[in-house]
Amino acid sequence: MPDAGQDTDGKPSISAMRRSFTGWASYTIIAFCILAALSHIYWLGIHSPGVLNLRAAHLTIGLVLIPLFYAGWKGQAHRVHWFDYLLILGGLASTAYVIIQGPQMIFRYGVRPTEWDLFFGIIIMAIVLELTRRAVGWALVSIVLVLLAYALFGSHAPGILVNRSFSWERTISFLFSMDGLYGIPLGVSSTYIYLFVLFGAMLQHSRAGDFYMDLAYSVAGRARGGPGKVSIFASALMGTVSGTGIGNVVTTGALTIPLMKRTGFRPVFAGAVEAVASTGGQIMPPIMGAGAFLMAEFVRVPYGDIVLAAIFPAMLYFLSVYIIVDLEAARLGLRGMPAHQLPKARIVLKAWGHLLIPIFVLVWMLAVENVSPVRAALFSMAALLIVSWIRVESRLSPKRLADTALQGTRGSLEVIISCAAAGLIMGLLSLTGTGLRLSAWVADISGGSMILALVLTMIVTIILSMGLPTTAAYIVSASVLAPALNDLGVELLPAHLFIFYFACLSGITPPVALVAIPAGSIAGANPFAVGVKAFQLALAGFIIPYMIVYSPELILHGSKMNIAISVISAVIGVWALAVAVIGFLLSRQVGWVMRTLFSVSALALIAPGWVTDLVGIGVIALLILLHRVVGVPKHGPDASVDSATNEPI
Repeated sequence: MPDAGQDTDGKPSISAMRRSFTGWASYTIIAFCILAALSHIYWLGIHSPGVLNLRAAHLTIGLVLIPLFYAGWKGQAHRVHWFDYLLILGGLASTAYVIIQGPQMIFRYGVRPTEWDLFFGIIIMAIVLELTRRAVGWALVSIVLVLLAYALFGSHAPGILVNRSFSWERTISFLFSMDGLYGIPLGVSSTYIYLFVLFGAMLQHSRAGDFYMDLAYSVAGRARGGPGKVSIFASALMGTVSGTGIGNVVTTGALTIPLMKRTGFRPVFAGAVEAVASTGGQIMPPIMGAGAFLMAEFVRVPYGDIVLAAIFPAMLYFLSVYIIVDLEAARLGLRGMPAHQLPKARIVLKAWGHLLIPIFVLVWMLAVENVSPVRAALFSMAALLIVSWIRVESRLSPKRLADTALQGTRGSLEVIISCAAAGLIMGLLSLTGTGLRLSAWVADISGGSMILALVLTMIVTIILSMGLPTTAAYIVSASVLAPALNDLGVELLPAHLFIFYFACLSGITPPVALVAIPAGSIAGANPFAVGVKAFQLALAGFIIPYMIVYSPELILHGSKMNIAISVISAVIGVWALAVAVIGFLLSRQVGWVMRTLFSVSALALIAPGWVTDLVGIGVIALLILLHRVVGVPKHGPDASVDSATNEPI
């Protein structure tokens, strides 16, 4: 059993999980996690306890475990304080009240609440805010408090912000309902997200993570810059397991970053490649992180449709990083790893290929059978449980299943409490009408210009995401900004994908760039420098969301011919942009003038339309011809480089 202060999946909560429990306390926590996992499987697969009861019971996981694992203040790092037990008791009492009074509460919330409704509503919302502060930080709590103050005192707001003031009874009662705390975010967390987190934990404990790493090494290890390309493949595969950028970094990066450095990549570049590739794990089908399940609820389309729509954008993202690594390896004259140091793909697949079956089951059921994500997850978990017994090393024994329940439940804590707080935000936006007003302001500021509205949406989403988890940032941004984009003519699915992508990319956007922090630590490089380099390497990723909006063919909307043309032009554009980023082509260094022209050509290819595609291809062909004739001599160890950055001068 992993130590209570450690995670085997490398989630960011490693540092936040603060206490080691022993004896009866440890067994009690493990039993609680097992009960939570089995209860959810029973409720979702066999007999539902009712929507409100399911969401209330799901929230109880966070109400019980977060006080135990997350310190309330710095001096409380190694023991459970009496205040923690008080929080747990208050949360359990409030949940019991909801389960008992739920059928009656539905008909009176926001209209005729009882004194007990108000009492338990205040208690549980205060507890949720405190636990959100512990697990996520002040950013999400601050948004809730500002919106709460606006709901209560909106009539005193200045200028255009003035709004109706609601009584505290109506506000608390409205939030203590399925329009607030127990709303859509917590509903998605209690169904799709929790099951897929458990599925990811099962994959980890069946040694699927090791299999994905070996498979990546066998496929890409011999290519020039092999470890960098292994990082890309491994992060794409691990995205189906962890669903988090930081989780990807600390699992795959612990192996790939040292190897990248050893084969000649600079520490900053190695850390940046891992950060960019790991961030892509959140946009890689079929799981795509927790936000994609919320997207299915918001857009009201089957989850399988979102998976299909995300395939080509995700492939373009990883292709851009692959080309960048390849060009950088060529610029530095690097080679791949020796064959004798690498596993053979045939042997790896023969030994561990059975662990791909659950993934195929998941993709088949989502994309072909078009079943609900809940059923797809349950069948995939059953398939994994069966095939894991083919080999002793992958066998999910009772002990490993207990570890799975512990890891999966702990891994869902931040998502659970973030979704609860996001429910409060959505409830307050709905109660005060602020969401519609902010959406109207975006439309007014953009002056009806779609491109300006998209840029504003990108900036707001990235700023929000710097202080929030991806899931919470997506919920808040989508609630406010997606309607504005929709009013300007952007379809709902492209609008939500646009917002979701930038919520993910905030992890490699300076000055915060949270995903770059562990990557820099592993690489032994300055985290800020890694974040800046990651931002540079991921430039294509910042353009892809615009491609989704302006070229709906990339998300499989349109004829087969148009889809093929859009994908081919986008691939050429991504390649041209990679050349501009690295400044190297055909064994020669590319000057700044040509790099600028390659960038412009890439944007022309990325923009929709025959004219821009022909112009882009024509300019690129001319640039390649000129480069072959009058190009700069090959850049190698003897060429001029900046001694501080090791970049070509």
